[in-house]
Amino acid sequence: MALDVQERSALAEAVRDASASGPRDHLDDHGKPRRDERLWKLLVDQMGLGALIAAGGPEEDSAGIAEMALVCEQLAGNLAVVPALSTLGMAGSLLRVVATPEADALRARVAANEVTVAVGWPDAASTRVAATLSGAGSTETGGALTVDGTVDFVLDGTDADVLLVPVRVGDTEVVAAVDTGADGVTLSAMTGLDLTRGLGAFAFSGSPATVIGPATDFATALDISLILIAAEQIGIAQHCHEAAVAWAKERIQFDRPIGQFQAIKHQLVELLMKLELGRSALDVAVAAADAHLENPDGQTARALSVAASTAKAACGDAAVVIADQSLHILGGIGFTWEHDAHLYLRRSKVLEVYLGAPGAHRARFATLLLEDAAR
Repeated sequence: MALDVQERSALAEAVRDASASGPRDHLDDHGKPRRDERLWKLLVDQMGLGALIAAGGPEEDSAGIAEMALVCEQLAGNLAVVPALSTLGMAGSLLRVVATPEADALRARVAANEVTVAVGWPDAASTRVAATLSGAGSTETGGALTVDGTVDFVLDGTDADVLLVPVRVGDTEVVAAVDTGADGVTLSAMTGLDLTRGLGAFAFSGSPATVIGPATDFATALDISLILIAAEQIGIAQHCHEAAVAWAKERIQFDRPIGQFQAIKHQLVELLMKLELGRSALDVAVAAADAHLENPDGQTARALSVAASTAKAACGDAAVVIADQSLHILGGIGFTWEHDAHLYLRRSKVLEVYLGAPGAHRARFATLLLEDAAR
């Protein structure tokens, strides 16, 4: 059961207020983020976001993709250093579409804040799902596997207790859960442009794993993850635009606020148009995701793929352009290390290319639409 408008508004305000302190206290001298434990405990334990979002099913009082996207947007607006996108968003969505007893049990552990979970997408530079890990053992749900291979560019990978990965066993592809502290698992922290979110690289050598379920719905989970990334991008774009508008009202040049100059006015309006176009694409994608989860069939899955790639492209462009141009509107202060403008630009650039750059997604949704037109 999705939340109503008033509940969603209250949820957005609560998440925004809880994360208002920003990321600065959680970056070390080398720019490596440390999880905001206070905020994560507040979000999952006290506010119940783990139970609200990680839960699911027609008989449960659970949130839809709209609520998940809302939380991701608000946390991104404050650059919160918590694994919400990876654990509640990406992993939660994958476990939701797999929908086996093992997946439900892991979601319950997430809801209880017992574990954080990340997803090892096979290729973080494209939209193609093709397993790169091999395994041996039982392919039955709940069966034991041993896994070999590597997965790079795992969002919040350095902070995850469990990693979900696609594994090919012979001709069968399954989703497996690997304890990141298990034997044969080697974790390396990757140096990334985004100083507010860690990246991990994993190597598996005969590592024990548990089969969560078949990988038949892996593509659906990937599309939902694209939508949640788009929600983060809108959160970044919204914050940066608001910061630029506030500065344009405050900064005085030639005895006038710079916002009264036509060049700044036009620039802010153009950025607002880009923001709203991205938000519209996100709204359509969120509706498509919830429609597919309610009625999973080939038609809704295809509509989800088109909408997800459209949102990822539009929101990716909006976030990068607005973060960049708002930094220039801020002027000299925007280029300083002490100002957060560069942190927003850094995250927007990482999200722009993660799981496919805007150009790749334009090609994807254009191909899907042309195929539909040719039928």
